[in-house]
Amino acid sequence: MPGDRFSVLYMRPGDPAPDSARARHRIGSLFRESLFNARLEQLAAYLVRNIGISLPENHRYPSCWHQFMRECRIADFIDTITVVYRYLFWHVSDSAANLWRDAVRQILAEENLAYEIDDVGGVHPRIDSEFQRNVASALIGLEAERYQNIRDLLERASGNLSTIPPNYRQAWRATLSAMEAMFALMFPQVRFTVEEIGRHLTPLVERTYRSDPTSQKAALRMVTCLQEWVEASRSFRHYPGAPDCSEPPPDIAILSISCGASLVRWLAGLAEQPRP
Repeated sequence: MPGDRFSVLYMRPGDPAPDSARARHRIGSLFRESLFNARLEQLAAYLVRNIGISLPENHRYPSCWHQFMRECRIADFIDTITVVYRYLFWHVSDSAANLWRDAVRQILAEENLAYEIDDVGGVHPRIDSEFQRNVASALIGLEAERYQNIRDLLERASGNLSTIPPNYRQAWRATLSAMEAMFALMFPQVRFTVEEIGRHLTPLVERTYRSDPTSQKAALRMVTCLQEWVEASRSFRHYPGAPDCSEPPPDIAILSISCGASLVRWLAGLAEQPRP
């Protein structure tokens, strides 16, 4: 847009970051704004009551708050954003609270932090909306009692993505466990290997789509896709006695978990097909 900064318009951001010194500096600088005039001492007491942190004795000065926001733990940094909104809303005005919220929201977006702030000041992990729809759709398709364990595993994956910072590795592992549980439900006593997936799933897919050769061909390709997904996911599984793997990049983890949830739901539909 006209008037935007060069870095916002033209510099492509990398993966969303869980923390940022620039964002902390910018948000800390907001305490110099006029809406905090003569209110910082009351705000400090409110913050202590709600979070349990301690501030230096000179907390009535904006520089103290600036320093605190730059040096505090990430959880306290995130919590402070919400608690300041609540203080302004209840003790100043809703317009003052919204000014704070909108300023912080802009900083989080411009500094590419992995969080977003909702309309009432709550901070949440920033997860792709298409991913959220895929997981929600998968959970809706797994409402039958027999899928309870699989649903629990997908909800665990979603929960791991809601931590600060998100735990992508554990979320991916939970999704792989959900896939393994679904396969075991469909084919008891069969090992969850790429070879066995092809051996048992291919005939089922062929029968299910036999009246539509085009869809059957596409579905058989999806079996191959599932096999590749399992192979990719196992790269991040922990094996006893081996050093743990690195944290996967957010973009790859979100893509894989979203695909995995959709594939689990597809298998649930296949599981309902009558067997010969």
